[in-house]
Order: sequence, then structure tokens, then C-alpha cells
Amino acid sequence: MNFLALLTQNFWVLVALLLFIITIVSIVLGILLEAYKARIKSRQKILELRNEELRLRLKLEQQKKDTSDRPAARGFPLPKESSWDEQPQAHYEMGYQQQQQ
Repeated sequence: MNFLALLTQNFWVLVALLLFIITIVSIVLGILLEAYKARIKSRQKILELRNEELRLRLKLEQQKKDTSDRPAARGFPLPKESSWDEQPQAHYEMGYQQQQQ
């Protein structure tokens, strides 16, 4: 009861005590808020990574499904009918010629 009597008699001690309490509570609540934000960000990052992994797995499964559905030769160009020997060769008849005077 002596403490309450001191606070009621001295107004400035009451103001200082209230400011101190408000400051401490604000600091504690600020720390808790930052911890909550960090936790939310880490959960969001984990969810983004999980979504990316699922998206890549789905894409891989679709690619596997697409490659198994169509024949293997369809994805690659067909060889030409002519062989290398039959193709016309570039002749360098002009080549390097010395100037004749």
C-alpha cells in the first residue's frame, strides 16, 4: 500500500513508471512481432520451394508421358535418302592462282 500511496502523491513518478512499462511492453511486443514475421516468411519460402518442386515433378512426368506416347523417331529428323558420296562437291578450280604477266 505504501507503493500506491507514493504513486498517488507524486505525479511525475507515476508518469515515469508508466513510460517505463509502456517502453518495455513495446519492445517485447516488437520482438515477438519480428519473430512472427520471420516465421511466416520461412513458411512461405518452404511452401514456394515445395510448389516449385511439385511443378518440376509434374513437368517431368508430362515429358515422360509425352515421350512414351509418341514413337521415338518422331522427335528426331529423318536421315536424307542420299549418301555423302552422292552429294555434289564444291570444286575449287579457280583456287590460288599466280598472276601471269
